[in-house]
Amino acid sequence: MLHHVQSGPPNGAPIFFLHGASFDGRMWGEIIPYLPDCRSTMIDLPGHGQSASVPFTTFDDAADEVAAVIRRLAHYKVTIVGISMGSYVGFRLLVRHPELFSHAVFSGFQSGPIPMSRSMRTVMAISSWMMNFKGVREKMVRSMGGSDVSLISNIDGKPNASAATTRHVGRLAIDFDAAPDLPNVSARTLIIAGEKEHATIKQSLPVFERSIPCCVSMIAPGMGHGWIAEAPELFAQTVPCVDDR
Repeated sequence: MLHHVQSGPPNGAPIFFLHGASFDGRMWGEIIPYLPDCRSTMIDLPGHGQSASVPFTTFDDAADEVAAVIRRLAHYKVTIVGISMGSYVGFRLLVRHPELFSHAVFSGFQSGPIPMSRSMRTVMAISSWMMNFKGVREKMVRSMGGSDVSLISNIDGKPNASAATTRHVGRLAIDFDAAPDLPNVSARTLIIAGEKEHATIKQSLPVFERSIPCCVSMIAPGMGHGWIAEAPELFAQTVPCVDDR
């Protein structure tokens, strides 16, 4: 079972949060106070944080692991929220386990593979190795607008995820293709892109809107990929606190 932490009233509307690569469930800490009526569950995804012993193999496998947590904790439809890596996993949850979800909010992922040269893939591989250095990790947090640099490291001051896991997730994300499954999504879905996101992510918004039966998309003005650190209150406003019992 994946590690998870719950917050909020036991009978509150259930929301499950999926973090980005190299972080863990703690990255949602600044969002939770803005959702006082919700029962929030922050999950450490495979290969990350206190779920590091569970290998990260594919987005589908990670989705199945998350579904097991949701089935244990909730007995009716819930809201799923993800950013970056968490959005890829969250989307696969909607496809593989549609009966679990009424609403979804995803930020920072694309509808099809990202065009990237071999040299760019090499740079990405090198940068994943650089995450072994605490100073590099903390610089990344600050570049995303975050002030709590401790979130990028575990309690021992080491990376939340190994370089191999980070590299593997990056490759999966680049090659991700949601297009064949978009019409099969039944949950009410909001998909967000920061204004400063990669062009492929922003260009995917109209694809999501016209292909997912009940989908709205939006741009977060002036925001980058990790904008939950820059504007946690604004991000919280996008999360529906819905009780579907």
